[in-house]
Amino acid sequence: MKKTVSTILVCVLLACTLLTLASCGNMLSGAYKAEVDLLIGKSSVTYEFGLFGKVTCTTNSLGKETVEEGKYELNDAGDKITLTFENEDGVAESETFDFVNGEENGVKYVKIGLVKYTKVD
Repeated sequence: MKKTVSTILVCVLLACTLLTLASCGNMLSGAYKAEVDLLIGKSSVTYEFGLFGKVTCTTNSLGKETVEEGKYELNDAGDKITLTFENEDGVAESETFDFVNGEENGVKYVKIGLVKYTKVD
Protein backbone atom coordinates (compact mmCIF):
# COMPACT_ATOMS: atom_id res chain seq x y z
CA MET A 1 0.00 0.00 0.00
CA LYS A 2 2.84 2.38 0.84
CA LYS A 3 4.50 1.76 -2.51
CA THR A 4 1.26 2.43 -4.37
CA VAL A 5 0.70 5.76 -2.60
CA SER A 6 4.34 6.75 -3.16
CA THR A 7 4.11 5.87 -6.84
CA ILE A 8 0.92 7.90 -7.26
CA LEU A 9 2.47 10.89 -5.49
CA VAL A 10 5.57 10.72 -7.69
CA CYS A 11 3.38 10.59 -10.82
CA VAL A 12 1.34 13.60 -9.65
CA LEU A 13 4.53 15.53 -8.87
CA LEU A 14 5.97 14.69 -12.27
CA ALA A 15 2.76 15.75 -14.04
CA CYS A 16 2.70 19.08 -12.16
CA THR A 17 6.34 19.72 -13.03
CA LEU A 18 5.69 19.07 -16.72
CA LEU A 19 2.67 21.38 -16.71
CA THR A 20 4.70 24.11 -15.03
CA LEU A 21 7.48 23.83 -17.59
CA ALA A 22 5.01 23.83 -20.46
CA SER A 23 3.35 27.01 -19.20
CA CYS A 24 6.74 28.80 -19.20
CA GLY A 25 7.07 28.45 -22.97
CA ASN A 26 5.85 31.98 -23.70
CA MET A 27 7.95 33.89 -21.22
CA LEU A 28 10.51 36.63 -21.64
CA SER A 29 13.43 37.52 -19.43
CA GLY A 30 15.90 40.36 -19.37
CA ALA A 31 15.90 44.02 -20.30
CA TYR A 32 15.28 45.46 -23.76
CA LYS A 33 15.89 49.11 -24.64
CA ALA A 34 14.97 51.50 -27.47
CA GLU A 35 16.43 54.97 -27.91
CA VAL A 36 14.82 57.73 -29.93
CA ASP A 37 16.37 61.03 -31.02
CA LEU A 38 13.81 63.79 -30.66
CA LEU A 39 14.17 67.38 -31.85
CA ILE A 40 14.49 68.50 -28.23
CA GLY A 41 16.75 65.67 -27.00
CA LYS A 42 17.07 61.93 -26.57
CA SER A 43 14.46 59.65 -25.10
CA SER A 44 14.69 55.99 -24.13
CA VAL A 45 12.30 53.26 -23.07
CA THR A 46 13.43 50.08 -21.34
CA TYR A 47 11.24 47.06 -20.67
CA GLU A 48 12.57 44.60 -18.10
CA PHE A 49 10.74 41.30 -18.21
CA GLY A 50 10.76 39.18 -15.06
CA LEU A 51 9.28 36.01 -13.67
CA PHE A 52 5.56 35.26 -13.52
CA GLY A 53 4.61 37.83 -16.17
CA LYS A 54 6.04 40.88 -14.40
CA VAL A 55 7.37 43.80 -16.43
CA THR A 56 8.97 47.11 -15.49
CA CYS A 57 8.89 49.98 -17.95
CA THR A 58 11.48 52.74 -17.45
CA THR A 59 11.11 55.87 -19.56
CA ASN A 60 13.85 58.49 -19.62
CA SER A 61 12.89 61.63 -21.48
CA LEU A 62 14.66 64.99 -21.16
CA GLY A 63 16.40 63.87 -17.98
CA LYS A 64 13.18 62.81 -16.25
CA GLU A 65 12.91 59.12 -15.40
CA THR A 66 9.56 57.40 -14.95
CA VAL A 67 9.26 53.80 -13.72
CA GLU A 68 6.07 51.74 -13.98
CA GLU A 69 5.54 48.17 -12.85
CA GLY A 70 2.97 45.99 -14.50
CA LYS A 71 2.24 42.62 -16.08
CA TYR A 72 2.69 41.14 -19.54
CA GLU A 73 1.15 38.18 -21.29
CA LEU A 74 2.03 36.59 -24.62
CA ASN A 75 -0.66 34.81 -26.61
CA ASP A 76 -0.24 31.11 -27.44
CA ALA A 77 1.14 31.85 -30.92
CA GLY A 78 3.69 34.27 -29.45
CA ASP A 79 2.85 37.03 -31.94
CA LYS A 80 0.84 39.33 -29.62
CA ILE A 81 1.79 40.82 -26.25
CA THR A 82 -0.58 42.41 -23.78
CA LEU A 83 0.91 44.96 -21.38
CA THR A 84 -1.05 45.98 -18.29
CA PHE A 85 -0.14 49.02 -16.17
CA GLU A 86 -2.11 51.04 -13.62
CA ASN A 87 -3.07 54.60 -14.55
CA GLU A 88 -2.95 57.59 -12.17
CA ASP A 89 -6.29 56.54 -10.66
CA GLY A 90 -5.01 53.04 -9.85
CA VAL A 91 -7.11 51.41 -12.57
CA ALA A 92 -5.41 48.68 -14.59
CA GLU A 93 -5.25 49.47 -18.30
CA SER A 94 -4.24 46.84 -20.86
CA GLU A 95 -3.10 47.24 -24.43
CA THR A 96 -2.23 44.51 -26.94
CA PHE A 97 0.52 44.92 -29.52
CA ASP A 98 2.03 42.87 -32.34
CA PHE A 99 5.12 41.08 -31.01
CA VAL A 100 8.29 39.64 -32.54
CA ASN A 101 11.16 38.00 -30.64
CA GLY A 102 14.33 37.46 -32.63
CA GLU A 103 18.05 37.87 -33.16
CA GLU A 104 19.88 39.89 -35.79
CA ASN A 105 23.68 39.96 -36.23
CA GLY A 106 24.11 38.26 -32.86
CA VAL A 107 21.96 40.85 -31.04
CA LYS A 108 18.69 39.71 -29.49
CA TYR A 109 15.67 41.96 -29.84
CA VAL A 110 11.95 42.21 -29.32
CA LYS A 111 9.61 44.27 -31.42
CA ILE A 112 6.56 45.60 -29.61
CA GLY A 113 4.19 47.29 -32.00
CA LEU A 114 6.38 49.25 -34.40
CA VAL A 115 9.29 49.79 -31.97
CA LYS A 116 12.35 47.52 -31.91
CA TYR A 117 14.01 47.06 -28.49
CA THR A 118 17.50 45.53 -28.30
CA LYS A 119 18.60 43.33 -25.41
CA VAL A 120 20.61 45.08 -22.71
CA ASP A 121 23.54 43.02 -21.40
